[in-house]
Amino acid sequence: MTKESTIDAIRDGAWADLAFRPLRRDDLEAAWELSREVKWPHRLDDWRFAFDLGQGEVVLDGDRLVGVAMSWDFEACITMGLIIVSATHRGRQIASRLVSGLLAASVAPAALLHATPDGAGVYARQGFETVAVICQHQGAVAAVSAPIVPACALRAATLADLDTLYALDTRASGMSRRAMLQKLLDVGHGVIAECGGVPVGYSFLRDFGRGELIGPVVAPDAALAKVLIAHWLASRAGAFVRVDTPHEEELGEWLAAAGLTKVDTVTRMVRGPVPVSDAQMRAYGLVTQAMA
Repeated sequence: MTKESTIDAIRDGAWADLAFRPLRRDDLEAAWELSREVKWPHRLDDWRFAFDLGQGEVVLDGDRLVGVAMSWDFEACITMGLIIVSATHRGRQIASRLVSGLLAASVAPAALLHATPDGAGVYARQGFETVAVICQHQGAVAAVSAPIVPACALRAATLADLDTLYALDTRASGMSRRAMLQKLLDVGHGVIAECGGVPVGYSFLRDFGRGELIGPVVAPDAALAKVLIAHWLASRAGAFVRVDTPHEEELGEWLAAAGLTKVDTVTRMVRGPVPVSDAQMRAYGLVTQAMA
């Protein structure tokens, strides 16, 4: 028996009392309870949003759900997230097994996830490499200021704009996220920025976690990104709002001045080729840390 097969046998033995199977809709309440256990802010509706767009795997100890992980297939890559193992079952490499299962089920050329400090080592051992840092800003909205971008105006996004949103999003992300954008139109509110009558960016606002979340935010530069974010903040004085951004150097101080302080960071990690995006269109805000 080789060293690798010996290690695999030991791991299989460590999981002999557990059952691994696909995530089902009737698992979502138990998965939500796991996220509450680790003090994540997700609502049950946030889990439903994620489930409607992706797939996952769960771990059962008898009838009790003790682990979960999800992935979303965006063609150029899968994104992975909502990876949780109950405190009672940690130390048994269950998270590694869940991630391996999702990777094995994917035909995409790459995988992307956002890692907490506790998880980064697990993913590094599976071939993920760090490519960026994501900063989580949130808080009660205070005074908002935004630059004036000449000849640009915002208008409400509707289902008729799905092709436009998809084109902008694909340029910024390098991924194919049409179904996600359609779902955002169903559950949230969107605006499109037009400069000289040409669509050049968009942003969404929806209920999430402890309040509301602004994202995705797609724009060619930070000035227009601020306009797209400020549009939502201007009508939400005192409300709890969150933005997750990979562009802290351009947005961080401005978000903090608007009442959205930096409370946490996660590490963006990729296995395989990084999705190719257009250098002239950037993602300034995430849909969620899980889905990217």
